[in-house]
Amino acid sequence: MGLMNILDKREENWGRILGGQKTYQIIIKKYGLGEIRKRQSAGGKKSLKNLRKERKIFNIDFKNKSFLEFYGALLGDGWLSKLHLKNKSKNLWLIGFSGHLTLDKKYHLYLQGIIKSIFEREGYIKERPKCNARELLLGHRALLEFLNRKLNFPIGLKKDLAIPKKIINLGFEYTRFIIRGIFDTDGSFFFDKTPVGKPYPTISIYTREPFLINQIKNLLSQQGFKPLIYHDGKEIKLKGSIQLKKWMNEIGSSNLKHLNKINALVAQSG
Repeated sequence: MGLMNILDKREENWGRILGGQKTYQIIIKKYGLGEIRKRQSAGGKKSLKNLRKERKIFNIDFKNKSFLEFYGALLGDGWLSKLHLKNKSKNLWLIGFSGHLTLDKKYHLYLQGIIKSIFEREGYIKERPKCNARELLLGHRALLEFLNRKLNFPIGLKKDLAIPKKIINLGFEYTRFIIRGIFDTDGSFFFDKTPVGKPYPTISIYTREPFLINQIKNLLSQQGFKPLIYHDGKEIKLKGSIQLKKWMNEIGSSNLKHLNKINALVAQSG
């Protein structure tokens, strides 16, 4: 009985497989194996041509505020990666965002929504409980190459980061969304004590990119903010209730991690 079960075991789609095999034999008989291979080769070349065409025409509207927020988050905790897959003659192109395992969960869901609406792709989450971290990942070669070539975002090691001049020239109406994305990933809110001991609500952005910090400082100063620079140009702070209110009115945040903390601490101080 056991032998009969084994001999009679078939895949659930065995009918489609058998039908496909019969059809394949009929086509070979009619056209010849050489013609079939020729058509397969032509189909492969056509697919490759379409892929190259897609990468060539891929473009993004720099006035798209959701994209600017996405790019700001990339400048903060994002990265681009090109990985060669072992035993396969192809590469894996990844765009990623790192965050806290639990605190950034809803923010990553927010970014997933942006990715879906703009790029029509599904970003996926990879959790790393041992590191108390999570990653939002997106495989999109055309977008990755666009970010690298058009906006000078590095593949691999992040260095020499900057907001592109072509975006800065659009004005604060648009660059504020870049700043929001950077704050939501690389920023924090807390009470900072002054020399006289009075706690001041403080917004901070810390990065190892002094040029980027200086760009943010200039953009904020031109808008009437009073930014302060710390740690050899790697941190920028805005202190006081007036600066906090101005920030929330003109820049804001899309990360509940920050919003909940701001609301709670401000309520306590009142």
